[in-house]
Amino acid sequence: MSAILPDLYNDPTVAANFSNHTICLWDSGFGIPCGAYINVSDLSKHLRMHGVNGPANSVISCAWGDCGRAPMKRESVVRHVEEVHLQVKYLCDQCGAPFSRRSTRNAHVLKSHPHAS
Repeated sequence: MSAILPDLYNDPTVAANFSNHTICLWDSGFGIPCGAYINVSDLSKHLRMHGVNGPANSVISCAWGDCGRAPMKRESVVRHVEEVHLQVKYLCDQCGAPFSRRSTRNAHVLKSHPHAS
């Protein structure tokens, strides 16, 4: 499942086939996925309901589907789910280039399109 997601804070970058919802596959216990239909922009809020909370440097394992990734810092879980499981892309509004991270897209805009308004 792939989603094209604009910056969540009023970014006008939207792909023509914008898909901003997904089914939550976080393991709710005993190998049963949550199954909630969620807005991708609410992913962080939704994962807090699954216990993805606490100090940013606390260590949490990804329980999305059958993810086998090593435990990671809590602050990285949402980005991991967006990048790896949902394949979210942030598009450059100048050239349309896709990026898996908002920060990488923003750095690209500053470097490649310094005169963009």
